[in-house]
Amino acid sequence: MRNLFVFGLIMFPITLFAQGKSKKEHAKPDTTIYTSADVVPEFPGGLEKMGAYLSKIPMPPLDTTENIQGRVIIQMIVEKDGSLTHLKAIRGGNSAMDKAYIEYIGRSPKWKPGLIHGKPVRVVYSIPITVCFSSNE
Repeated sequence: MRNLFVFGLIMFPITLFAQGKSKKEHAKPDTTIYTSADVVPEFPGGLEKMGAYLSKIPMPPLDTTENIQGRVIIQMIVEKDGSLTHLKAIRGGNSAMDKAYIEYIGRSPKWKPGLIHGKPVRVVYSIPITVCFSSNE
């Protein structure tokens, strides 16, 4: 009887430890999206390289004879691995132009992700783009 009691005392902590591991394995992935970070996401090479990249965007033919001026703001999520997701124009000019910017930015190289306490996190990021097209008359 005493051996059975000792065996039970040994097995009880092992059982608890094994259950603790399985809970960690089934933990939900961190899907928190931050609006700011200790280190903000960055295009490879910084803002200067991003400006150069955006200046090469192929624009679709615009069906207008008007001058198009203003600011387009493209919002996206920079993921933990530097990929870009959920791109959308939160302020746009013309739908064809907005779509061209979204597609072009979506094809950009992987970014440096945002960091909080040295760990990569998902960060929402907005790119303001000044637009100035004039009609060819």
